[in-house]
Amino acid sequence: MAEVNLIGVITMEENIVDGHIVSFKFHVHRLDFMQRTFYPLLYCTLCPTIKTMWEIELKYERVSHDNDSYTFSITLKRKDSSSHLVKASLFATFYDAHGNSPVCPIASDRGKMVLDDELQGTLDNIRSAELSEVVAVRITIIIENCHSGTFFF
Repeated sequence: MAEVNLIGVITMEENIVDGHIVSFKFHVHRLDFMQRTFYPLLYCTLCPTIKTMWEIELKYERVSHDNDSYTFSITLKRKDSSSHLVKASLFATFYDAHGNSPVCPIASDRGKMVLDDELQGTLDNIRSAELSEVVAVRITIIIENCHSGTFFF
């Protein structure tokens, strides 16, 4: 299922054997001009067993004017009150106008997540020339272990 919300974010969701995959794709313009914190994306699984809620925050900032580098960070925070432990993975992929990735993707995962636990990923030392080519960003999160009992991984 894909939908476009009011701020132009395309959302796609897929159920997997023991979890959910959701992707958010949005267009950006000239990331190399200014620092920016994006409005948080909220996601609630439509899981029939354990519903979980997540907040995704994205931020990029100039680290140094001298060497013209930026840092892009992403945080995934669990917001529901269930004590059920789940595993979460997050990925951020950057695309140019040709669908290529001019910047290395971000990947991170964490098991045993409960309320207010956070998962973070960061990409440092992005050059202005690389960032200026980015026209779209896709954020993908995978939530696992919500269709069955709690396991430790």
